[in-house]
Amino acid sequence: MEDDKAAIVFVHGLFSSSETWRDLNAQLSGMPEIARGFDLLLFDYATPRASFNPLRKIPTLDTVAESLRSYLDSQPISHQRLVFVTHSQGGLVVQRYLSRMLAEGRGWELARIRRVVMFACPNNGSELLLLVRRSLRGGIVNIQERELRPLQASVQEAQRRVVTGIVHAQYVSSDRCPIPFMSYAGESDNVVSHSSAVSVFPEAAVLPGDHFSIIKPGLDGRLVRALRNDLDKALGEPFPEESVSGAPTHAQSGARGEEFLAEHQMFGPVVVRTGDSTTPFFIHGGPLERLSGIDIIVSSENIYLQMSQFFKASTSGSLRRAAAVKGDGGEILEDVAGDSLIAWLRAHARYGLPVLEGTVAPTPSGALRERRVQRIYHAAVVTPVDGTGDYTVNPRAITRATHNIFELARKERRDLKLPLSSICLPLLGSGRGDITLSRSFELVWGALMDELSDDGSWSIHFAARRSSSFDLIKKLLLAKKAENEAG
Repeated sequence: MEDDKAAIVFVHGLFSSSETWRDLNAQLSGMPEIARGFDLLLFDYATPRASFNPLRKIPTLDTVAESLRSYLDSQPISHQRLVFVTHSQGGLVVQRYLSRMLAEGRGWELARIRRVVMFACPNNGSELLLLVRRSLRGGIVNIQERELRPLQASVQEAQRRVVTGIVHAQYVSSDRCPIPFMSYAGESDNVVSHSSAVSVFPEAAVLPGDHFSIIKPGLDGRLVRALRNDLDKALGEPFPEESVSGAPTHAQSGARGEEFLAEHQMFGPVVVRTGDSTTPFFIHGGPLERLSGIDIIVSSENIYLQMSQFFKASTSGSLRRAAAVKGDGGEILEDVAGDSLIAWLRAHARYGLPVLEGTVAPTPSGALRERRVQRIYHAAVVTPVDGTGDYTVNPRAITRATHNIFELARKERRDLKLPLSSICLPLLGSGRGDITLSRSFELVWGALMDELSDDGSWSIHFAARRSSSFDLIKKLLLAKKAENEAG
């Protein structure tokens, strides 16, 4: 085998193994042009239906993605070009691997990957697997199956990074690398719908077969012809060029070394004396969509009270997606938070014009109601800088917004008879604003102590989406507790 030979890396799906590729591999191996141009590599990973051995666990998709990285690094030949061919969950495994590589600033290492071919990948989840899960009894939980349910936050987070940093990338750098994707849906697939298989990927087609026979060569030869066409493109695909500028963008600077937490983490309670009572504080890390049982979640907005778009990875964009009512394919049927915020602006302000810094507007929680979230509060904190994509934050906007959050919560508790007792806040202004996370914490903490000294009926929850932010907030909170006890 020559050093410049390409390789096809086959990645199987849920409850399967590399044996699923036997028929396709046999046909490809018998084709001289394929045998000359490609080594056929089979990546296997553990995906049991259940694990009853206390010494063994079912690996998460993050763990499988790390295993895929080790598998590629350990190959005896460093292939010049790679093509991933995946079935079902295997497509999510490859997306998770690519997402993690970008998050770690290793985009340049992905340049040899010249195509990802996905067959029946549940990009928007699988409704049929929900029925399978509901039929199980005895508390059986499979952590891989859980990520195949519709609209899973960890899957969507990886997909957003892949779409932005790979599918639509124009050059290779630390946090991006152009790689063509091809999605195939099965015309008779009742496990993964056409809309879920295609999802947001621009290149797509339909092949004969159901969820499993789509990767079995048929007499009509359509599968092999389609895959050969993809392989020919991968061999002719030019390697991506580097950025003409070495200066990192705002997004690159923010993402470098800042891994999003894919799973929910919680720290607390940390009980702090506030006035004549005590208040429990919690820290939540990971996607906001995973929060549950918190009455009010606060979103930091600009002074026009315009939420981020659904595809944005910001707190505002995440909450907007989480509150929206969605169809089976993930399409937005009702933009609950966005539409309600516009209605509030029309009733209480002048839509399209800025509101006073620190203004707080309430909206229903929409689909988050299923997670026992009652309200979303939108705090106008950041001010856009004309002619740029930058924002500024007035420190008084943070303290004013914090006071207004409690004033509004007490009013809704009284007037609407809502049983509100818990509030979750991001560190206002520390995202796109020009205030550090530590400075925002100090401002929010001072305002919290003023409010809680007179009203100790609340539990307070801080939200952090990145691991470094989670760790820093924990450090700052414990320091405040020690300072409180010493004083």
